[in-house]
Amino acid sequence: MSFWTWLFPRTQAVYTSPLPPEQAMQALCAATARGNLTFTGSVVGSISDKHVHLYHRTVMRNSFKPHFRGSLYATPQGCELRGAYAMPPLVVVFMLFWLGFCVLWTTVAALQLGRFDLMLLPAVLPGLLMPFFGIGLLRLGHHMSSDDPVIVSRVIRQALQSPSA
Repeated sequence: MSFWTWLFPRTQAVYTSPLPPEQAMQALCAATARGNLTFTGSVVGSISDKHVHLYHRTVMRNSFKPHFRGSLYATPQGCELRGAYAMPPLVVVFMLFWLGFCVLWTTVAALQLGRFDLMLLPAVLPGLLMPFFGIGLLRLGHHMSSDDPVIVSRVIRQALQSPSA
């Protein structure tokens, strides 16, 4: 496993349904909550004819939790919901900015216009320690939401089952 996939895990998922895409979209809408005033423990998100975005709402805010993003595709047997569980793109961009700034800080502080001096070590330490703090925070957030894909997956599977007669 590469450092990138360890840091920003992404899990592909495909859900099949005997329902046509329009009915599957309506079933997903009925099975999920809308808006900010929803109960914790519910699966929330946005569903349209082109895109599905779902995540598990918990009591504690966790920006590093995986969100499911995918699309419905028609098949001869009904439809498929294809997508992936991953962190929100804005969080990935922020973490890349964070880590890049730490590298820049350390480089500038260590070189200080071309000279290397041990007296500059206190200026280098924050740049060396902050990436570990950021990565630790990211991994802690991922660990705290490790069961979220299972919960979202269960709601998706139940919604995409054929309606009983």
